[in-house]
This record gives sequence, C-alpha cells and structure tokens, in this order.
Amino acid sequence: MLSNSSSMAQTELLQELTNDCRYNKMTRPPGEINSTNPINVYTKAYIYTIKSNMAKTLQFDVHMILQFRYLDTRLKFSNIAPYLSQINGGQFARDLIWTPTVYVSEPSSTISSGNNVKDILVSIDSSGMVRLNTRLQATLNCGLRLEKFPFDVQECPLVFESWTHNVHDMVLYWDQEPIILANELHLTEYKLVEKWVNTSEVFYTTSQQHYAGNFSSISITFKLAREMGFFMMDYYIPSILIVVISWVSFWLHMDASPPRIVLGTNTILTFMTLASKVENSLPKVSYIKASEIWFLGCTIFLFAAMVEFAFVNTIYRRKKTVPLKKVNSKYILKSTLTPKLARKQFQKNTTGLERSRSWSSLDNTNTNDQDYSSQNYLTVHSFPSTLNIPSVKIDEDKDQKCSIESITSVNSTSSSKPFPRRATLAQLHNFTTMTPQEIAQWIDRRSRIESKIIKVLYLYMLY
Repeated sequence: MLSNSSSMAQTELLQELTNDCRYNKMTRPPGEINSTNPINVYTKAYIYTIKSNMAKTLQFDVHMILQFRYLDTRLKFSNIAPYLSQINGGQFARDLIWTPTVYVSEPSSTISSGNNVKDILVSIDSSGMVRLNTRLQATLNCGLRLEKFPFDVQECPLVFESWTHNVHDMVLYWDQEPIILANELHLTEYKLVEKWVNTSEVFYTTSQQHYAGNFSSISITFKLAREMGFFMMDYYIPSILIVVISWVSFWLHMDASPPRIVLGTNTILTFMTLASKVENSLPKVSYIKASEIWFLGCTIFLFAAMVEFAFVNTIYRRKKTVPLKKVNSKYILKSTLTPKLARKQFQKNTTGLERSRSWSSLDNTNTNDQDYSSQNYLTVHSFPSTLNIPSVKIDEDKDQKCSIESITSVNSTSSSKPFPRRATLAQLHNFTTMTPQEIAQWIDRRSRIESKIIKVLYLYMLY
C-alpha cells in the first residue's frame, strides 16, 4: 500500500509509516551500525533569554529551543514518496513516533520534552533523520558562592539526562555547533563571560530512581560575571563619599563640638541605611562576603573620625603643657593618653642625687667661673651678695689720693656677673614642650593625611 503513496499528503504518509503493524513507538530505533547498538541522539540548544534573579533566590531562568537529532530508519520514505523532501508536524506528529525522553536534572521547576509541552516541531527527512524541536523553560537552582560579592563570578550548569534509556539503549551527544545565542541576548544583572558543554555518564540505583544503571548526561555551563554598574553607583561610590564627608570634621575647630558631633552621627546613620538596603537584597549565608568586609571597613573609618574628635576635644581642654622628648606620634600619644605616667617617667630622668646635692662655696672655687645655678644645685655663688667684695688694704704711707684711686679701681673691676636664668628640667634633658591646643591641632593635621593614605591602602587590599 505504501508503493502507491505518490499522491499522499504529509500527514497521511506519516500515519502510514507509523502504522501499528510495522512501527512500535515504544521501541527505540535500531543503532546506526546494527540494531543492538545504542541510538545516538545529538543535541543543540538555541538560547534566547536568560533571566538572572539569583541575587535573592539563587536561581536563574533559561528560555531556549532544544533540538534533538537522531536517525530512525523505520521512518525512511525516500523510495516511497520521492516528491517529498521532509515531513513537518507538531504535537500530532510527535505522538506518532518514538522520541527520546530527556529531563533537566534537579531543577526547582521545569518544562521539558517528554511532558505536556505544546511548543513542538517535528521534522523528518527522506532518509529517516528526525529533528525534534521543543521549547524549554527551566528555572534552576544555582549554587552561588557570594564570598566575593559583588565581584563574584558564577558557574551555573544546566544538566540534561536520559530518563528511561540507559547507555546501552541511548547515548546523548552535543551537535557540532551545540549552543547558539540570540543576538539580542542581554542580562540585566550579569554578563555571560563564557559557556561550554560536557558529556558524561551518571550512575543511579533503584533507591534513587525507578531505573537503575548508567545513564547518559549532557550539560551546559554558563559562566556569569556580575555587572558592577548598579553596585558602584548605588553602594560603593556613595559609601566612599560618606566616608570622605566624615573627614571634614578634621578641618573644623577642635572646640566646635556641635557641628562635629552632628556630622559624625549623620554620616554613620546614612551609611547604615545604605548598607542595609544592599544586604536585604541578598540571601542570608553563613560565610563573610566581600561587601560585608567593605561595610566593616567603612564603619571603622566613620567610628574612628568620631573617636578622633573626642580625643582632640579632651586634649584641647587641658591646661598643663606636655613635655615631649621628641615631636612624633609615639611620644605625643604616650604623653596625651597617659599624662600622669608620662610626668612620672619624666621625673625619673632626674636622679635623686641631682635634685638633693648641694655644693659648698669653698669647693672648686677655680672651676673657670662655671655657673651651676642652672643645674638645680644650691650654692652660695648662686646668689649675688653684697659681702662678695674683695678687701682693700690701704697703706698709711701713701696719700689719700692714691688710696681713693686704688679703691675706685678695685671696685670697678670686681663687679659680679649677671645672675643667669635658671634652666628648667625639660631644657636640661633636651625635652620640648607643647601646649594641649598645639597637640590637638597636630593630631587633626596628621589625621587629614593618614586617613586618606589608609583608605587608599584599604581599597588596594580589597582589589
């Protein structure tokens, strides 16, 4: 009856080819070499949409057209209907022929071939080569790792496996051009960096599914990198500006408490609101993310600006000068943080012997006129005295005129030296002193520079 099918339509021809007397759709087609070999099913994917909603739900949606190509020699009609090059059909044609049962492995929700799929296109050429095109929409769980968020790069696989036929009956392969991307494909939050395919076998036991054995499996892996534009404009740049604004307090007067307090508290509250907005859009994970490290660093900068104000304001209101061995961070912080301890240490530098020793005016009278009054020594030469006048002997043989001249000459040469100003202990031990106001200004000036340097180093370390 098939020999007289030159005028038959495609539907009628397909019905005759799949007649129950000669075709059993429950039996797989024979192998390409012999009937015992497994049938090879070649797969191609045309991807036209990837919707990334992974930030909150760790999922992404893939819309594609999946094509399965295999040879079913039972449907060969080149010698029966030479006027036809191929038979095209939809769901009706699919119900008449054998089709591979392939499913998406472990999805949260999927619509795949083998189920009630409406978007079906079947094409059969004259040699019996069947092309089954099905529209697939899969929502897959993607095991995201957010340690580097928002600088993360994710690898998300899409795995297809044979459902009822093991590797002895059917083997899945990727076609020569396995993946075709639509030209208008665009992801809102991610960009597709790379894609690759893989072929493998999966072993199942009866406790895992209804059929046990080795099953063929193919997979597509999408490498997605997160777009940084949104997070740079909505999180990182505003947080940098907030930290920089908090540094304005370093240029305000040390005693200007109201503006510095308002500036510090407002910047902290604004940054907390900004950070909570970003964190609420992410899933709760047990590990630390890069965004949380950034949040912690910015919080430390803002808190340090407040602590610096409290520190310099406390120092500014002190009245006693601070002795410093050197004007550097070590000695300034040591003297300001522990002023009592610094004074005790300074007093220890002068020995008890130097503070209690006294010299006799009769000792070492010929020491090249050295003045020890500046060394905290108590001597009789330390004070000018009217008794320190050399005695004058007048000869009786000389006249009164000579005596007067002698007395005048002696008195003119015996005038005492001016009493030098007594040196302090700080001058004695090469110490310098700074007022609390000078120290507060010095700390503010250093904070202006060091805060910028530390921020740049922090950005470099994160990068």
